[in-house]
Parts: sequence; C-alpha cells; structure tokens
Amino acid sequence: MPKQIERICKNCRLFNPQKSECSVIIFVAGEKMRIPVDAADPCFFEENYFDPNENFAEHIKEIKIWSENEKGEKIDGPGTIKIEYDPNSFTKAPGA
Repeated sequence: MPKQIERICKNCRLFNPQKSECSVIIFVAGEKMRIPVDAADPCFFEENYFDPNENFAEHIKEIKIWSENEKGEKIDGPGTIKIEYDPNSFTKAPGA
C-alpha cells in the first residue's frame, strides 16, 4: 500500500521554500499573484476548491507563461508575453 503523504505545503512540489509561497499563479484584475504560505499550511486550493476525495489529476493542465525581449530571449520583466498550453486546457469543467 502506498504511503499516504500529508497534504501540507512542504510536501508539495509547488511549494517554494525560498520565497515561502505557492507556485500556483492566480490572476487578479490582470495581475499575476502567488499566495504566501508556511511549510505547515494545508493546501489552500484543495481545501477551498477541490474535493480531496476526488481525483483531479486528469483535469489539471499545465500552462507556461513567460516574457521575451526583441531577440526572442526569455527575460524577467516587460516584453512580449508568450503562452504555451494544451488546446484542451480551456474546455468546460465536468459538472459545470
């Protein structure tokens, strides 16, 4: 039987211990934000938006967002915004 992992931030690959924040990006009024968290915090998204008894892995899609300069090099800061995603990422959620 697989070991049950305690669902707290320090056990999640999305936890950034250097910045003490969750790597999940939230858009608020067009601004990119991340939630500040402690290592012992329970998963904010699971507690508030997901039923932990349901498997959401099949519905989770990765979206990559970055900024490039005029030469096409990735940069931090203003530039041309690039987005890479699975075309099926923006379909209607089951039960919605």
